[in-house]
Amino acid sequence: MTSMSKAPPTLSLQHVAVAFHGGAPVIADLSLDVAEGEFVAIVGPSGCGKSTLLKVISGLLPARSGQIQIGGAAAGAPKPKVGFMFQRDTLLPWASVTSNIAVGCELSGLPKALHAERIAALIALVRLQGYENHYPGALSGGMRQRVSLARLLAYDPDIFLMDEPFGALDYQTKIVMGRELLRIWEARRRSIIFVTHDIEEAVALADRVIVMGTGPGRIVASHESGFERPRDPRSLRGDPRFGALVQTIWSELAIAD
Repeated sequence: MTSMSKAPPTLSLQHVAVAFHGGAPVIADLSLDVAEGEFVAIVGPSGCGKSTLLKVISGLLPARSGQIQIGGAAAGAPKPKVGFMFQRDTLLPWASVTSNIAVGCELSGLPKALHAERIAALIALVRLQGYENHYPGALSGGMRQRVSLARLLAYDPDIFLMDEPFGALDYQTKIVMGRELLRIWEARRRSIIFVTHDIEEAVALADRVIVMGTGPGRIVASHESGFERPRDPRSLRGDPRFGALVQTIWSELAIAD
């Protein structure tokens, strides 16, 4: 497949460094470009700064130095919206599926008259028809993450930051959710930065896999997956190229830790 990294970047990080309370750097001199519509996965050992990087991109944490550009935004230009999805869902426990998704509609600025239409379309997209009035406590982990994804889609961000969104799910449900994410991404093609500890998940989903190391956090390798789209993560795991890339990344992580 043609590398999407040649497209103009929708996100550009140049020589970014992060430190907490003036201490030693957590991330040092990190540069990364993400193209419009590109799916980038980030893997690395615990403590290498993967989640911290997402928080810096989203604006939840400040960078100590370096430059971060989203959508090439010049001073005063409208900035693309950035959406965040966490490992544990942050659904409102007292609100129904419909009401939780409505939060995304509210944040997007969508006129209230259009909320019902968007919510119905998203419930169908994430395959939760019949659960519109259920509360989070009555849903499985996978279903709750579908609601979280629908709420994120309702917000309609230009960039999706996903911090191990399926990490708390069992293996089978994780595979199903990965397949569903690809299905939805194929339909919308927004940029995704997907943090995971699961190398197979990263290779199965992403266009490009970034490998981070520790001491301090930095990029040690970048791999184009090279697999055609659309793809099915289940069948892809039987491809010899898949196993070879997974093994390569394992070897790099052993050195980077």
